Amino acid sequence: MTATTPQAGATLDLSDITPFAEFCRECEKRKLATRAQLQWWMRYRRQNGLLSSGAVVERKVNPSAKKAMLFVVRPRFVAWLAASSETLAAA
Repeated sequence: MTATTPQAGATLDLSDITPFAEFCRECEKRKLATRAQLQWWMRYRRQNGLLSSGAVVERKVNPSAKKAMLFVVRPRFVAWLAASSETLAAA
């Protein structure tokens, strides 16, 4: 199943979306980021643009749930990270 997203203009596949915990393990295994770094970025996802860019998706299991499950859209997360790095380098 694929979907075209108007934001990114690219086709996404279900394999591009992963639960946050699995994404953390993958990043630590590849030595891309630590769990602490990823948790920090997730904590401030509304302020740092992760949520608005579509790199992170929040879904509640049911409407009365207090916490939402977090999913990471890998291609959008990489794009967000690259844009963040460019912004820091320009400053």
